[in-house]
Amino acid sequence: MTEDSTNPAIAIVGMSMWSPGAHDLQGFWENVLARRMQFRKFPESRMSLDDYWSASPDDVDKTYADRGAFMDGFEFDWVGRRIPERTFKSTDLTHWLALETALGALADAGYSRGSVPTGRSAAIVGNSLTGEESRMWSMRLRWPYVKRALAVAAEARQLDSSVADALAETMEEVYKGPLVEPSEDTLAGMLSNTIAGRICNYLDFNGGGYVVDGACASGMLAVATAAEKLASGAADFVLAGGVDVSLDPLELVGFARLGALTRGDMNVYDASRSGFIPGEGCGFVALKRLEDARADGDYVYATIRGWGISTDGKGGITKPRAETQAEMIRRAYSGAGFAASEVAFVEGHGTGTPVGDPVELAGVQQAAQTDGPVEARSIGMTSLKSLIGHTKAASGILALIKATMAVNQRILPPLAGCTDPNPAFGTEAPALFPLVNGEIRDPSEKMRAGAQAMGFGGINCHVAIESADAPSSKLTPSQDVRTMMASYQDTEVFVLSADSAVDLATRARDVADLAVPLSVAELLDFSAKLSRVISPTAPFRAAVVAGRPAQLAERMRQLAVICENSAPASGQVKVVSNEISISNSVRHDIGFLFPGQGSQQLEMARVLIERFEWARELATKADGWLEGVGAEAITPRILRNPVKSADAAELAKWKRDLAQTQFTQPAVALASLLWFEYLRRLGVTPSAVAGHSLGELTALYAAGAYDQKTLITLAAAKGAAMAVSGGGNGAMASLTCDRSTAEAIIAEAKGYATVANLNTPTQSVVSGTKDAVDDVVAIAKTRGVSAQALAVSNAFHSEMMNEAERELKSTAPVEEQVDSLTCPVYSCVEGERVQTPLALRELVTKQVVSPVDWVKTVSGISQEVDLLVEVGPGRVLTGLTKAINGTDGVRCFPVASKSGRDEDFNVALAAMYVHGAQVRWNELFDGRFVREFVPADQKVFIENLAEAKLTVTSAPEPLALGTSGGDPAAALADYLSRRGTFLVDVIRADVGSGATSP
Repeated sequence: MTEDSTNPAIAIVGMSMWSPGAHDLQGFWENVLARRMQFRKFPESRMSLDDYWSASPDDVDKTYADRGAFMDGFEFDWVGRRIPERTFKSTDLTHWLALETALGALADAGYSRGSVPTGRSAAIVGNSLTGEESRMWSMRLRWPYVKRALAVAAEARQLDSSVADALAETMEEVYKGPLVEPSEDTLAGMLSNTIAGRICNYLDFNGGGYVVDGACASGMLAVATAAEKLASGAADFVLAGGVDVSLDPLELVGFARLGALTRGDMNVYDASRSGFIPGEGCGFVALKRLEDARADGDYVYATIRGWGISTDGKGGITKPRAETQAEMIRRAYSGAGFAASEVAFVEGHGTGTPVGDPVELAGVQQAAQTDGPVEARSIGMTSLKSLIGHTKAASGILALIKATMAVNQRILPPLAGCTDPNPAFGTEAPALFPLVNGEIRDPSEKMRAGAQAMGFGGINCHVAIESADAPSSKLTPSQDVRTMMASYQDTEVFVLSADSAVDLATRARDVADLAVPLSVAELLDFSAKLSRVISPTAPFRAAVVAGRPAQLAERMRQLAVICENSAPASGQVKVVSNEISISNSVRHDIGFLFPGQGSQQLEMARVLIERFEWARELATKADGWLEGVGAEAITPRILRNPVKSADAAELAKWKRDLAQTQFTQPAVALASLLWFEYLRRLGVTPSAVAGHSLGELTALYAAGAYDQKTLITLAAAKGAAMAVSGGGNGAMASLTCDRSTAEAIIAEAKGYATVANLNTPTQSVVSGTKDAVDDVVAIAKTRGVSAQALAVSNAFHSEMMNEAERELKSTAPVEEQVDSLTCPVYSCVEGERVQTPLALRELVTKQVVSPVDWVKTVSGISQEVDLLVEVGPGRVLTGLTKAINGTDGVRCFPVASKSGRDEDFNVALAAMYVHGAQVRWNELFDGRFVREFVPADQKVFIENLAEAKLTVTSAPEPLALGTSGGDPAAALADYLSRRGTFLVDVIRADVGSGATSP
């Protein structure tokens, strides 16, 4: 493909949207950046789960999905818009939502109803099936069918004809009550095409107005159709969009029969993809030819440079094909002026289905490599559906609006719900990568992207866009973008306090009730709200960690039961699970453990660096300190994004590089330092500290032995010295046995080896020459002792580190002695509290050659504290501590067992809170994108008349039992004869048993 564009550029000069969780451009963009997922339980006023939900796939009239993404707050001002009341009430909501949103795009483009040119202006709308109100209203005209069915049922049950007729009469009143009477507006108000016609009517457009129906591709097809209309000169201005308000049994049961809905989370482009969650929404863009927009002085968000459409042909009606999707993309870029391989990202269809996602990824890859090989991991994949679900006919236009915002702001928007990328990224799509973190680009650069949508029937549509003017201030978020993109968490911590167990139980049940109807995004807001109302002096404290509303509700109910039946006594902590804990009048001491080599991970502490300015500044300083002593900056090695590795081999190389001791030591020290500083800012400080090997350097910093710069440069000096000591021929291995057994095995081995670490009573680590350690492993296995070589670069804590010890004695950037410490430090070599004044240089150098006795260290610090926290990457020390202390001893919690696992930190913070820590909760939410919490019952959601409370306006006479001349006895006899002998036998048995009336 060439740089010459054969398509006239189409300018996007205005945008407007309504979606779950947002109805303005800035709010929508903020939700995208912060990955605010809008999924919530179906409101009873929309579709009763009691009537329509079933866990069994065999219930053909029901759906197994219980969640959706719902708009709130939309109320059309028909009076202000001067729409006749009868017309308003006879018209499906989709018409008014589309009109209001189209007017928003018009206003954003700088026009009003009176100023917009009308002669060559058009409206093209994507829609399918109009909306659920139309389907509901049409039921009124099917009353004769219902009446006949009722009559047949009455006859089959031998119901008296007069009773049946009276019942039918009353039922007709009840049945038709909520349904609008047909009028001259009804037909037009229920048709799909008049959605566009209504916009043209309201604005007096004469350039054409109609609806395109490509099922879930409708909104994108509307844009492509509009672009073609402008390119051909058939119109000068077009409002193009899509609208979908269809969350009723027709679609929910239909998609369930296809197996397209997920029972769990929506994991787009993830290995665990299982289907989508349905949503609703509306979006419009205002379009002109670019030359006209420039002549009119319009602001241009972005330009449409190409559009392509394909169909899947002989493939199944609902089965996608990669090759035809690739052809759609090729057509879009054939006249765009740039190739598909040059886009920064693709806003994908991304339904999260087992078949759809890998097919889509393969199609993008095939199109991108049309002109030859494409750089690995150069095209990001993202999808709005990961936040608001599948909005069907509106999904394409909302996806385009999101992509337009992204290229306008020069930001690659993050993808939610992808934690284990689809295997297709490693096979069919090596040029692509899931945009799990998002990326910020230079605001002056030219950014290109694609957006695509696919629909039933095999219809596919792709639109190629390019940035135009400087980033719009209308889209500028209210918070730092980098911080916002790090705001999302899989879980939140919910804290409570009370003066009594009874009050705490009541509070927990109230929280449970509030939690049920919340969206996932609102959990953060709710968590922040709860943290602001706790009392720091209340005796009872409780904390729950949860990631989904239903999970929060269930755990709060469990908490309430504990409070009611077995509340903790004064001074007691009761741990129901890692996620549920409660305490009564507790002020315990907390100890910090700092990890050493072997705990390093790619992206460790990344969330802190991305979320907080102070953490970014500290990481930058650390790189500078390292470069100042001739070492490499370490953050580039830490922050390598695994999803952007070309293949498994490159990812393994990145991990091996980070495992080199000269890199591992400053890297782990920096990550631990960042977590320690975060806890300090939260108001949590340790009563005692200890560190495993390298971790002892961080423990000494935490106790005030030296400053941050000294910690980082000392770790670097230690790593550099240990990397070359002993000729670099060392190795280490872990043996599942006690020290004496390990020493006996070593005695049989050839060459030098020694016990370097006693990690638990049954785990010893051996260090020595490579040949000797290999021999130790072989001998251990013959004795039935589990043994495994460790991925380390030398023989640490052995005499092979003598050279490193000598080097550090002269170069370690520490004082010879410190006179005092801010808290006790337990030496990992001696297993005891270090004494002050402390011979600091001797301590940090002797440790290099000395064995680590972690069993004694943990046993010692556990005598001084009530809770331990592993402050740094991994959970190695947590596991070792459990093996040492047992299940009844002092517990240890990691803050980050793996990068991105926020549940660890929340569980640890919850434990610290119930143990008495005075947490500064405002600091916890400082780096998060929190909206004001509004309970779901205070939001206005769209309601379906089928769920309205049915009433009888008139009071009908009670139905008689029969028609026997008004004689009650005769009527009863007639009734019993028609009902058979069963009731007579029951009455006789009752009377015969001596039963009396009350």
